[in-house]
Parts: sequence; structure tokens; C-alpha cells
Amino acid sequence: MTRRRRLNRRGKIAVGLLVALTAALFFFLGGNDKDEQRKPVKSASAGVVRETPTVEKSDLYLTFDDGPSKESGRLLDLLNEFNIKATFFMLGPHMENDSDVVKRMKEEGFGLALHGTSHQTEDIYSGPLAPLHEMEDAQAILIEQTGVRSSLIRLPYGSVPYLTVEMRGNLAQKGFRIWDWDIDSRDWELKDERFIQYTIERIEHMINAGESPVVLLHDRPELIDYLPELLRFIETKGYKTGVLTDEMQPVTFHCEGRCHSFVANEG
Repeated sequence: MTRRRRLNRRGKIAVGLLVALTAALFFFLGGNDKDEQRKPVKSASAGVVRETPTVEKSDLYLTFDDGPSKESGRLLDLLNEFNIKATFFMLGPHMENDSDVVKRMKEEGFGLALHGTSHQTEDIYSGPLAPLHEMEDAQAILIEQTGVRSSLIRLPYGSVPYLTVEMRGNLAQKGFRIWDWDIDSRDWELKDERFIQYTIERIEHMINAGESPVVLLHDRPELIDYLPELLRFIETKGYKTGVLTDEMQPVTFHCEGRCHSFVANEG
């Protein structure tokens, strides 16, 4: 009887050890899976290790080209009044002339991006390395003023037709990310309340189709008088606006046989 009890006791101890060992093994393997999920993902393009970001998608993205200008302060005031974020594609010389407003953009959480230096077709598309040199110059100015190294760029007049495949490759090798747009507000063309209604219709159409449009606007004085109507529409609809980031897939025009070198006398 005593021996049987001892055997039972030993059996229970053995079972207990087996359960403990199984639990420990399960925890160890499970923990490794979780650790594996938390490991940084190596970026093949940059050759560095960084954490995989989580990007929360916004309903739409407003972008302003050609600034900063003397009206940029008022523009920022309006955007803040309606609690709307935007990204600014800025020209190097303009950043030098209005460095205070560029610093304010950074402090208030707006997106900082590059638009080159000349905004002249015959300059920025003059050769395979010309776009790269302009963007590097603008990038250096932004770094000097804000400490922000932005890789987000927009070519004057868009990346089609004059940004050739070779130019694109040179920009990509240096880490620049080309952004075009989904909606051209036509503010540069219409210059009155007509561009607001046109833009509102396009925004509603794209959002209803489940897309998040990138809207092209310009940092110009004639924009200011009509912009509140657009911002009020966005606020009333409850649309969430955001800034463009390195982690997002850029909206870019595709060559599809349309890209070619700029010719000076081309009409």
C-alpha cells in the first residue's frame, strides 16, 4: 500500500514536471513569435534598419505649391482656424526670404516638402541631373532653417512630360520621393470662386469612391479670399486632413510613353 502511494506520488510529480515543461516551451515559442513581429524591418532602398511605421489614412490631403509667400502667415492662420493640416512644396529662394514662416510651419505640424529652386522649365529640366541638383539645393536650405530633411518633392508643372526616366532614376537614387496630385484645383487658372466649387465637386466624387485625394493648390495672394469656403466645406463634412509623409505611397503621374526631354523652342 505504501509503495503504491509512493508510485502515485512519483507519477503526479512526473506529470507536474511535464506540464510545467510544456508550458515553458509554449511560452518560449510564443514569445519568440511576438518578438519576431516587433523586429525592425530592413529597408532595401536605404540599407538601414528601422521600425515599420503605422500610417493612419486621412480623407484628403491639401498641398500648396510655390511658397512661402507674403501671404503664408494668413494662410496658416486660416488652416489653423478650421483645424486643417496641409503640406507645403516650397521653393528654395522663397524659403530664404521668409524663413520665419517656414519655422512656424514646422512648429505647427504642417508638412514640409520641396519644389526646387528655379521654377523655370528650361532650368529644372535642362539635363539629366538638373532636377536632382535643384531638389538638393532646396533640401539644404530647409535643413538649415528647420533641421528637417524632407525627401518629398514636387516638380514644377508636374512630373509629366519633362521628367524623363533617367531624371527619375537620379532622384530615386538619392532618396527623393516624387509627389504629383489627384485633383488640380485650377486656382492658377480660374483665380476666383469657380475653382472652389470645382474642387469641392472633385473631392466629393473621389471620397465617395473610397479614395483619398491629393489636392493641388498654390500659396498665392489670390487664393486667400476664396479658401475659407473650401475649408468650411471640409469642416462641415467632417473630413479628416493629413500631411504627406515618407511612409506613404506617393501619387505620381506615370510616363507611359509620354515623358521626353525638354526642348527650348517647344511650344
